[in-house]
Amino acid sequence: MTRRTTRVPTAARLPLALLTVGSLLLAGCSDGASASGSGAAAPTDGVLRLGVLNDIGQPPDPDVYYSGNGLAITTNAYEGLVRYEPGNHDEAKIVPSLAESWEVSDDFTQYTFVLRQGVTFHDGTAFDAHAVEASFDRRLAVDAGPAYMVQGVADVEELDDRTVRVVLSEPNSAFLDYLASPYGPRMISPTVLAEQAGDDVAQTYLSTTSAGTGPYVLSKAVVGEGYELTYFEDYWGDLDPQFTKVELPVYTEISAMQLELERGDLHALLAAVPTASRQKYLDSQDLAAYALPSFQVGVLYMNPNRPLLADAAARRTLFEGIDWTSLVEQVTGVGSVPAEGYYPKGALPADVDRRELVHDPGALASWVSGLPAGSTIQLGYSAGSSDAEQMANIIAAQLQALGMQATVTSHQASEVFGDFPANPQDAPDVLVSPGTWPDSNNAYMHGHVFWDPDGGLNHLQCSDETTTTLLREALVTGSDATYLAAGEAAYASGCAPTFAWSSDFIVTQDWLGGVEESHSIAAPATLDFATLSVAEAATD
Repeated sequence: MTRRTTRVPTAARLPLALLTVGSLLLAGCSDGASASGSGAAAPTDGVLRLGVLNDIGQPPDPDVYYSGNGLAITTNAYEGLVRYEPGNHDEAKIVPSLAESWEVSDDFTQYTFVLRQGVTFHDGTAFDAHAVEASFDRRLAVDAGPAYMVQGVADVEELDDRTVRVVLSEPNSAFLDYLASPYGPRMISPTVLAEQAGDDVAQTYLSTTSAGTGPYVLSKAVVGEGYELTYFEDYWGDLDPQFTKVELPVYTEISAMQLELERGDLHALLAAVPTASRQKYLDSQDLAAYALPSFQVGVLYMNPNRPLLADAAARRTLFEGIDWTSLVEQVTGVGSVPAEGYYPKGALPADVDRRELVHDPGALASWVSGLPAGSTIQLGYSAGSSDAEQMANIIAAQLQALGMQATVTSHQASEVFGDFPANPQDAPDVLVSPGTWPDSNNAYMHGHVFWDPDGGLNHLQCSDETTTTLLREALVTGSDATYLAAGEAAYASGCAPTFAWSSDFIVTQDWLGGVEESHSIAAPATLDFATLSVAEAATD
């Protein structure tokens, strides 16, 4: 048995007593033994066995999918023109994907791309300039959550088969980040889009198969049962993957996934690792645990459409009355730190976006004592999030101790993403969300989805005209100072302040190699499966 050092990257270092960073010494059995000591070996059949908790919620169609646990499918089956560099722990660096190079005009209105040659879609169609226009048009036609990323495209000029110029209707300094986002425009075979169009722009067809250029083809998609990816033999990249098939069965309980991981039947948990179990995995002799950089944040949503928090001052008072530093360390300690800015870590330079979390329990007590007798507050959380549930219960207990009636309620994703924004007056007063993320680490993309009236993650429909105006101005100029002003205005509105910065916490069998190098800072709950490996020691 050999010992292996698992490094927590610099950008994810957590200044908590519970997690000593620099390096974490995790014992690993070179023979691939499971946590139960059963001696389960690394696979020899080329199959990577993972899992999906509570299904993926939406079809694995890149123009429709806008959630979390299905990114493992969409990011491995589809590619965009550019992407964020995998394995980069220091910054969100945009690098080539299906575009080899690009130029951006000084006014952020024209983006010219030289396309990669020799790329084939899963159906055999060659990738060229026409596919770019067809893919952008299709995203607009579907008009789902991520459609905003191409709504400003005025024209896609095919200069020749491998050169396109994207012309925007107005300046957009964030457009490259739109394209690099895991939710950004993916290239889809124009042949499939034409032949399978039907009356829903090929959505029915792409709910059970893929038509991208990625290293894997979606070979199975059965809602509630599971998904499967199979390596695409004509993939353009110079790869020799050790895993030619990825199985993603659906589970309804994280505890069942943990049990199968610990006895060696599952090869990794890419998300939803309970905080209460994380230290156990850090100390494991048979499993490897990673806290990897991400854009994830903890957000407290507050509802202005109900009387209790209709006033911005009341919303700020509630937020600042909670000891977030202690709460984060108590509940989500391994993998999270108290937020030090208005945006996710790295969205703006650290010397620009800096703030301390204010804790003013006296103001909260005064506010509660001034409310009408019998006032109540409802705190909601997303079903399945044990961290959110624990936080909501702790906050409720604090408010009850001050004399306020507080209830905690669980809500399915369909409610949070559908019912809440449609009927916010019927939603909870507060929604506790310790692990959510923007579409990329561009400051505009965080501000837009959380703070704008039409933002995809503005679940409780709380917005502020000043914030929206400043965000639009910053989008045109790219000014850090203007983004900071927008963050300050958003905080003053008390709509969805950030309280934590979180990392991706992943647990794998000790023999699984290339985890850090296959991880993207922008895509939680997934890895580049084609660059994972079986560590040499596991095959000795």
